[in-house]
Amino acid sequence: MLSNCHEVKYAKVNRTMRDGSKEEFECPVAIEFYNKIMGGVDLEDQRANVYELNRKSCKWWKKSNFFRLLMSAVVNSWIAYIADLNIGRFT
Repeated sequence: MLSNCHEVKYAKVNRTMRDGSKEEFECPVAIEFYNKIMGGVDLEDQRANVYELNRKSCKWWKKSNFFRLLMSAVVNSWIAYIADLNIGRFT
């Protein structure tokens, strides 16, 4: 993994093993940072793949680019809408 914004240091992280016990490991700071912030991206990918649009297109890249962008916009709009409801703006 390459990073120009993290130092070459190791951080201690806790990992849950299959049996439920927790162990402490050392990993590079860049990977620790990535694991902290990756949740939103993975969750958006998961939600977008649930409602996949299969449309016929002359070019495969049109389908992969346009419809992926469309589903990302729909999922992000839904997340923003739910966030506004939880704040209470529409009550």
